[in-house]
Amino acid sequence: DFAGCLVVHTTGGLTAFIAAAVLGPRKGRFYYDGDGRRCATDFPGHSVALKVLGVLILWFGWYGFNTGSVYYITNKNQALLAQNAAVNTTLAAASGTISALLAKAWLAERETGEAIFSLTDALMGCLSGLVSITGGCAYMESWASIIVGFISGLLYLAGSRLMVRIGIDDAVDAISCHMI
Repeated sequence: DFAGCLVVHTTGGLTAFIAAAVLGPRKGRFYYDGDGRRCATDFPGHSVALKVLGVLILWFGWYGFNTGSVYYITNKNQALLAQNAAVNTTLAAASGTISALLAKAWLAERETGEAIFSLTDALMGCLSGLVSITGGCAYMESWASIIVGFISGLLYLAGSRLMVRIGIDDAVDAISCHMI
């Protein structure tokens, strides 16, 4: 496990799950329709621009974290590990972004008849790509990091929908991003 990915992200996801379960949903988040089915009210954030800025700051910091986990680059092999970590970090984040964006648009088109491109889901797909590549970023081939990021974007969307379905109100989708 390169860079302690398993411990860091499992702890974050599990903590978010426990906190969301203990605190319960925000007032007005879930309601029951006429057939007795639980429905969710969407609570959009107040500033998408700040979300974009936050994700860009995290993405930039991920380079220091993933490449910095090589510890030193005194020989050619260590430098190649740091280089591979940086490239794979970029590719996984980008493919996670694209997969979450396109899959959400496809799902929205199937549900409502109109494709909706969600920047928020694309940003969370980016973060899930970063989370998923951290464990093997220095040792994977570049093509594999694209696949890992792509799958992580899809898993994020599935996890986010699952949390709503089971009645867990994860305000920032930390569970879906870190544990799924």
